[in-house]
Amino acid sequence: MFDTDTALINLGKRIQEARQLRNITQDELAEACGITAKHISAIERSTTSGSVVVLLKICNYLQITPNSLFADTFPTETENNIIPIQKHETFLKYSRLSKNNQKFIDNSICHIFDEQTRKK
Repeated sequence: MFDTDTALINLGKRIQEARQLRNITQDELAEACGITAKHISAIERSTTSGSVVVLLKICNYLQITPNSLFADTFPTETENNIIPIQKHETFLKYSRLSKNNQKFIDNSICHIFDEQTRKK
């Protein structure tokens, strides 16, 4: 069943994630979209949804698709390519690691996967 509150929460989290991954401040995003930083903050906190025009401007500036904002609300054929909302915090932490630490994590995952899938 469609849940508007959950959709707005996920929308805000996805915008915030995309903005943070690109090291863009709320002020920078707001200026690019012709709105206030308070409005961006309210969208990210899910206290307002923003207009369609504002959401399109946000998507354009962050170079994301509108579909990605609603991936958890309206599953698509490509939903496996989208990180579940519950994993966002982990992904954000990973993105802030040094390249050497990211490589270590990548190699560790590959090793664990190989061990798990090795034929016995």
